Amino acid sequence: MGACAIWSMHFIGNRAIVISEGEPELQIAYNSGFTVLSFFLPILVLVAAFRTTGCSETVSKIRVGLGGVLAGLAICGMHYLGQAGIDRYSCVYQIPYVVGSVIVAIVASVTALTIFFVLRAAWTNSWWKRGLSALLLAGAVSGMHWVASKGTQYRLVRIDAVNKQTISRDQTIIIVLILSMSTCVVLLGLAIVAQRRRTRSANKAQQVVLACVTFDPDGRLMVSPEGLLPSQKITNSYVEGSFDDIFNTSHPVFLWIFRVSRNWLGVADLIPSMRRHLHSLEFLDNPRSSTQDATSTLSNEDDEQSPGDYSMIFRELFCVAASELAEQISEPLENLGVLYDEILSTGHTRYLSRTRSLVADIEQCTPAPTIFGRGQLLFSVRGTNKAEAAKMQACGFRFAGLENVVDILARSLQVGRADLSTHLLNMRDYAREERMMEPGVHLGCFAIRANVGGGFEALVQSKAKNRLPTVQLPVFNLQQWQISALAPLNGCTAAECIKLLETLMSSNDLHLRTFSSQLHSAILVLADELPNFPFMDALLAATPIPVPCRPDGGSVAPSQGLLIAFHIIVSIQTQTPGAAYEFSPLKFLRTQQHVYKNTPDHHLFAKGIYQEFDHVLQSPHQPPMSQRVSNLDAPGLMGSRSSLPKRWSGGPPTALERRASIPSRDCGSEKNHRHSRELGGILVSQEISVEIRDLSRDKSDHSLRSMSTVDIEAAELENSTSYIDRLFAICKEGRQTRSQPDA
Repeated sequence: MGACAIWSMHFIGNRAIVISEGEPELQIAYNSGFTVLSFFLPILVLVAAFRTTGCSETVSKIRVGLGGVLAGLAICGMHYLGQAGIDRYSCVYQIPYVVGSVIVAIVASVTALTIFFVLRAAWTNSWWKRGLSALLLAGAVSGMHWVASKGTQYRLVRIDAVNKQTISRDQTIIIVLILSMSTCVVLLGLAIVAQRRRTRSANKAQQVVLACVTFDPDGRLMVSPEGLLPSQKITNSYVEGSFDDIFNTSHPVFLWIFRVSRNWLGVADLIPSMRRHLHSLEFLDNPRSSTQDATSTLSNEDDEQSPGDYSMIFRELFCVAASELAEQISEPLENLGVLYDEILSTGHTRYLSRTRSLVADIEQCTPAPTIFGRGQLLFSVRGTNKAEAAKMQACGFRFAGLENVVDILARSLQVGRADLSTHLLNMRDYAREERMMEPGVHLGCFAIRANVGGGFEALVQSKAKNRLPTVQLPVFNLQQWQISALAPLNGCTAAECIKLLETLMSSNDLHLRTFSSQLHSAILVLADELPNFPFMDALLAATPIPVPCRPDGGSVAPSQGLLIAFHIIVSIQTQTPGAAYEFSPLKFLRTQQHVYKNTPDHHLFAKGIYQEFDHVLQSPHQPPMSQRVSNLDAPGLMGSRSSLPKRWSGGPPTALERRASIPSRDCGSEKNHRHSRELGGILVSQEISVEIRDLSRDKSDHSLRSMSTVDIEAAELENSTSYIDRLFAICKEGRQTRSQPDA
């Protein structure tokens, strides 16, 4: 604006001034020094004006007023400085016109900036509204110029021939034309870049993409200047191994990357090796190879540890994409955030109107059918403090209210506005705190049902999918007499428990009467929380089960509470008891119990990652793994060669070989759980313990060898028990016990 609009308008306007009969020696000429100075003055002042006005996303009357005054003074300053550069005349100004020109410039500038920044804060991209702001600014420049010119008298100082040190009127026109054309070329280039960004955004809606969702302390969303989320393509699409292999929240690959996002330090040092590995397979060099060539790559590789294991390749692609996304927002990988607990289907805007007409079944036995898009969007969610938000703004990002950018995001992602708005609101709560139970004793309901696609689903809270429906009891711990009082209720239904507790509430023992009343009230509250649900048929597991709870007392590791749970297996047609609850894959619920901050599970998981991806650590210039191991046979370093696992001798790994013992270290801090560093591709830790079995004599281990790497990870996860596993075992045992009399 300062270099092109104001400066050019001034000299084009002065070109219209013709003195006398148009004799060349009498026309206005310009001194080069003042002319160049008048070019840079409005640039500096307008930078300060726009910086003052646009330093925050909120519109401030004081900042807009100050910015408008600076912009008006920049226009006036350029005009009178340019007039001072007139070579043959001295200018005489009338004070009323000078004051009037300043008022015109300031009022028009304040009005234009107010409209522009109000629209900017509201993320309104209407062209006619932006054109109105531009028209007002043009009026400020032009109006000020002609008001000032009306009150200007030119007094001839001297008549001379054309001076080489001056700039003629025709030369100024040439300079203005060149400047204007250059500006148009720059604006055209910026428009092309913006269009390419929009095209890439539309293409990403058809791909598997990782997006960074960052919220500031006020709950505003971090977006690019165009109103888009920072994102990075993972691959064109997930290659499914079969019709049942659907990439969703219960898929083993998603469970793996979900845990990785809670422990980025476990893979940070592996990512350069992953990138080299993917480059060697041309999964990063050729954008089409990640989908079209993946199937052929898999079919040509028979070894279970070959690079053709697409599940491993996809996980490498995810880690590399996460690293590039962290670089995009100028943050270390460990600050990228955690993976959101849902996958958003994108690229189906054309079906939204049709989807709205689809309603639930008449008898409400099934929900409305879901229209799936061609793309899938994963979200990495994080919250920031004020200092971090200011750093993001300094990097060129903006923070906007969800209501202001949801339409822009819905169009770019090609999803429904209502669905996206709901997800963003959930993510805002998701980023604020780790949703764990409070320390103490809880009464809960573990309800599962069979899933059509296989496995089970568990009833969880919609806003905290890592938690079961629970009610906290007004006691912090259970004493032995309270546990003994629960024993007669074991295996009873909720309805039966209510009757028995009503009997115990009339006991002569005050403590027993109080505890029975508390438990009775908790059951009734839980029943009210689950309306239209067969909770009264659920069986009580009277033995309290330890559960992870929110840290207390200044501890960084999760504390431990107790859960008294009812359990039930409901029919597949059973619906959720209201919007506060939903059914979530049991595998996903189990995985979420291993991702709390500062738990030893993070170190175990990082250790397994290094063992699984050790082939990625091997550089093509390094000798084979067996040769490197043979160089480490010296006593005191790694022990004898016979004590090494088969995988380090070149053989394929097994699930048992992956279960190295945990090195003794402090587990109280998250950073203490970081993986052991690699040394030439060998995992080095303080203690190594290996169990070797004859796989030909162990059918269960032999079956593991025939599984893919993701299946092995899932099998190992089964052996890492949580309270969900204990409840599932109790639920199955109770089902078998009650079915025996019928047999």
